[in-house]
Amino acid sequence: MIFLGGGGSENDEAKLWDEVFLPGRRIALWPEAMPSSRHPDVEQWFRQALHPRGEFVIASPASELADVDVLVIPGGNTYELVAAVRDRLPALRAFLARGGHIYGGSAGAILLGADIDIAGILDPNDIGLTDTAGADLLAGYVVYPHFTPDQSPTAAAWATSHNVAVLAIPETAGVIVDGTTARNAGPAPVDVFTPTSHASHAAGDSWPLTA
Repeated sequence: MIFLGGGGSENDEAKLWDEVFLPGRRIALWPEAMPSSRHPDVEQWFRQALHPRGEFVIASPASELADVDVLVIPGGNTYELVAAVRDRLPALRAFLARGGHIYGGSAGAILLGADIDIAGILDPNDIGLTDTAGADLLAGYVVYPHFTPDQSPTAAAWATSHNVAVLAIPETAGVIVDGTTARNAGPAPVDVFTPTSHASHAAGDSWPLTA
């Protein structure tokens, strides 16, 4: 299953974390959305955030998914993230097929969608990335994290101009995707914008990922 965080803290996303980070799980971490000099800081933050939840194993090297239960892709610059991990993306479908879980927070959530260029609303594309295809694990949707209700016109315009469905997740929510079914872990509502519609899903709601 896929767990999409809106980009808030571990407390903001606590209901999502309750479902994906169960004690004893073996975890791989892809920190490439942050500069390499900060990778140790990302791992330290993540270990501290997990500590109250019990014992976990952070696998090394992080690029290996064999015998890993959860792949964690935290936030940072989405363009730099996809440039760094593009060669690894084909392995994600097989990882999910064998029962693996993927948690993406902010940039990591955007990466799991069909295209990451919606990140330009939030991130600079300083590296000049032109191939903005994502992992495309969300039935063609793209992900808009850090969403607030006043950004609804922006999300709606993106859906219309790019002919795509936008999954807009606030920092205090998370979405769990099992195949083509999504569920809002809450507590905040999650919005879906398509070229012709807008729907809001409260905590606990499930819906099909169809445009």
